[in-house]
Amino acid sequence: MRAVLKRALVAAAGAATVGAGLAAPLAVGSTGQLPKPASAQSSGVYQVGLFGDMPYGDRGRAQFPAVIADMNRNDLAFSVFDGDIKNGSEPCYANVDGSAAKAGKPDVYTYALGYFDQLRAPVVVTPGDNEWTDCDRTKIKPAFDSTARLAYERTVFYPTDQTLGMRTATVTRQSRAYPENARGSYGPVTYITLNIPGSDNNWVDPARDGTAEGPAAPAQAEYRARNAANLAWLDSSFAAAQKAHSKAVVIVIQADMWDPEAVAAGKVTHFEDTKKALARLSIAFAKPVVLVNGDSHSFEITKPLTDAATVNAAGARGGNVIENFTRVTTFGEAQNHWVSATVDPADPNVFTFHQHLVPANVPTYTSPGR
Repeated sequence: MRAVLKRALVAAAGAATVGAGLAAPLAVGSTGQLPKPASAQSSGVYQVGLFGDMPYGDRGRAQFPAVIADMNRNDLAFSVFDGDIKNGSEPCYANVDGSAAKAGKPDVYTYALGYFDQLRAPVVVTPGDNEWTDCDRTKIKPAFDSTARLAYERTVFYPTDQTLGMRTATVTRQSRAYPENARGSYGPVTYITLNIPGSDNNWVDPARDGTAEGPAAPAQAEYRARNAANLAWLDSSFAAAQKAHSKAVVIVIQADMWDPEAVAAGKVTHFEDTKKALARLSIAFAKPVVLVNGDSHSFEITKPLTDAATVNAAGARGGNVIENFTRVTTFGEAQNHWVSATVDPADPNVFTFHQHLVPANVPTYTSPGR
């Protein structure tokens, strides 16, 4: 059983409506702080672990324990997993309908839960497309209803206002309908999670109804309701950050909304509302904003968000880069490593990011020769 320690991410109270907090039993708990890591006791500096898109297949399952062990060797305040607890080709087996036992396979959701609960520090989890959006893809045999799998995932990872991990933290969850959307603060930073998966945010074009992307009508209905909830949660969470005088905001989602392959395939249209909201809110906040996402499986730091200008400050066509907004993409798939964010309240930039290459998971390279 996980030890329940209701003092970690400072949770902001609210009513049980979209954009507010949950009523009991997902009630907001104490607004105290978790005892800080030793490194943060005097300076206020602390580290957050960032990881996702793992384990993928047999190789990923063999390497995932080394990632957990490496994170546990570090003095982390907490960690955030940015979605995808499995690859996109394996079925979404679960105990809830007996499919896991019938296939002689583990429940992919409780399997991941077992590893999350091995982390010494609290861990916040956001959903990825592979474990719900893509479950009804006809290329996957057997396929399962995607909304039913999301409902099941919610019962496994978000049954209360506590995070996962050996030590847990209290967070504010948006509502009973969207418990995966959460927020809390640690030190001078407000953290926000949103259910924004890859696969064009679970949108299926009517022209592709019943194809490899699954049925269109239920996907569209799910997208519209969740997208409205996500936008409301972003607004209310930035308002909470302003009220708390936070020095920075971190948003965690699964989707890479700027993935070049998805852009080329026209599969990013249904991220536009989110991008516009992030631009508007980042400009108004005027302090560091970090978006953490997975989905692309390779660590990088970029500044992809632009304003609404048609001609930028340099006189070139297009918008201005919103310079207080930074996007961090984490490792995943074949690269089973993790990233840490060092938070320093005395640093005007607040964040410094570091890659953590897990030695046991580094492959033997093939040199191209001379």
